[in-house]
This record gives sequence, structure tokens and C-alpha cells, in this order.
Amino acid sequence: MNQPTLPKHFIFNEKINGDYLFSLYADDYPYIEEVFSVTLQHFDQDIAFIEAAYASGSVADLKKGVHKVKPAFGFVGLTDIQQQCGDFEDACLQASETEELKSGYKNLMASLEEGKMIIAAEFRKLKDFNSNPV
Repeated sequence: MNQPTLPKHFIFNEKINGDYLFSLYADDYPYIEEVFSVTLQHFDQDIAFIEAAYASGSVADLKKGVHKVKPAFGFVGLTDIQQQCGDFEDACLQASETEELKSGYKNLMASLEEGKMIIAAEFRKLKDFNSNPV
């Protein structure tokens, strides 16, 4: 008697909200791979904009840059970093100069860098997972 084949399940990094990803994409792993790929393609440019805004002292541009990257972290299930971006945006609304944001900025940039490493590692794992159909 043949056993029914069980669907393959991808095990995401513990920092990724797998339940949230499932709510967005179900088990469409090729599409999730594409989302991770697109996120990585734009990452360095978006981070460079944030760094330039901070260096130039423009709180408005800093907020704009963080606002732009915030949804990308949700799309890849890094909801804690997405929330941190939102909190930093709120701090930008209260600040008149970037110096007031220094501590939060350093923490955010460390989280964004960690997020990039997680996204890159998960993208590679997803590519391998999707290329092995059983």
C-alpha cells in the first residue's frame, strides 16, 4: 500500500516569523524564494540611502529611507525588525536633528545588517530546497 507523500516543509531561521510568512504565501516556496531574492537585490541601495541621510543630518530623509525598507522585512518574515523600523520612524518624528537619534540609529543599523545576513542565508537555503523536489 502506498503512503501518501507529505508536503515538504521548509524550516525557517528562528528569527523569521514562519507563521506570518505562511499567512502571506502559504507554502508557495518558489514565490517566497523570489521575494527573498528581490529584497536582497534592493537592500544595499536602500541601506546606502539611510546611511547617507544620517550622515547628511537629514531627519526627514532618514525617516523616509527607514519607511521604505520597513515593509521588506515584513515580506520576509522579520517582523521584529519591521517593528524596530516603525519605532525608529516614530522617533524621527520627535527629533529635530540626527544626533538625537544616534543610539537608536546604531541599534537599527545593526539589526538591518543582521537581517541582511539572515535573508541571504535563507535565500540560499530556499534555492536548495526548491531545486530538490522531494
